Amino acid sequence: MANNVLDPSALVGLLVNLLPLTNKTLTSPHDGLAALIHTAFSALSFRLIATDDTSSAKEHPNNVLPDDWNTKGLVDRTFRYRHDQSGLEFVVKVIKLGQRTLISAIAVESDKSASLDVATNDFISPSFYPYDAAKSDTPPLVHGFISSNRITDFISQLKLKIIQKLIPGLRKEGYIEETEDSSSNSGPAPRAENPPPARPRPDSPPYPDNPYYLPPGLQPRNPLEIGRRDLDPFGGINPFQPPSLFPGNGGDGMFVGPDHPIFGMRGNRGQEMRGPWGGDGYLPPMGAPPGARFDPIGPNPGPFNPSFNGRPRRGPPGSGNLRDPDNDEFMPPGAGDMFM
Repeated sequence: MANNVLDPSALVGLLVNLLPLTNKTLTSPHDGLAALIHTAFSALSFRLIATDDTSSAKEHPNNVLPDDWNTKGLVDRTFRYRHDQSGLEFVVKVIKLGQRTLISAIAVESDKSASLDVATNDFISPSFYPYDAAKSDTPPLVHGFISSNRITDFISQLKLKIIQKLIPGLRKEGYIEETEDSSSNSGPAPRAENPPPARPRPDSPPYPDNPYYLPPGLQPRNPLEIGRRDLDPFGGINPFQPPSLFPGNGGDGMFVGPDHPIFGMRGNRGQEMRGPWGGDGYLPPMGAPPGARFDPIGPNPGPFNPSFNGRPRRGPPGSGNLRDPDNDEFMPPGAGDMFM
């Protein structure tokens, strides 16, 4: 079996040879990561033809970088390549974004693009730089990438997210394509496409033997009568109106009255399900601030809410204090001004 062409030790040894003869200095962590990316592409037989967007394509012997490769941009490094297994030109940009590095690549003629975003300090040791390979007492370059394992992790992501997107099925002795499962991702775990529900869902309805079960006190309704009250908004007050063919379906029309379904279930269980504030349950904790003047939710008092804090509910004169709403709002500003 052939040796891995992207082995960390092989890449580090090749990287030094790809630096310009007159400028073997990596001035920053950004340059170190960009040089490692160029080394990986070179190991896979990509041919360097330019290090900017405007220069004409020309061959660089042995893929050695030109002297000004890291001086043409403040936050980005550009590499343009060709490959014998493709007729396309590939542009790879290594962009510094704060504490992160964005690698963007595109096959120019086909508009096929790929990108990889990594935290720079996850793979680079900032205190190691600047690095000068020409000095005899220079520490091993592998320390600039934290460790060999970190290089392996980064190259795995580079292969999966960039190289395999540009040239799928690349044939190179000692090169094996990555899979999603085998790649190591040091960033946060990706979100699942369909995250599990926040609360467990029942596996079956509460009454699987009777799918047409209705709670006690709730009578079945004729489906043809649903919404009929919109045609009879006054609920039969007109003495000349003929009676409904299906009585007992009031409260669901355009006028919201005491029997409207928004105020909870009616019938025998209606009052049992009402909370002390009306409606069909209880207010959440601190639903009403202490001491607040608060109208119960329900449209009329029931056995649980005949009064509020011991005081009968108020209403218009002559109502017997049983009508709603409780008219206790403040007057609007300036309401007493006769000129308004």
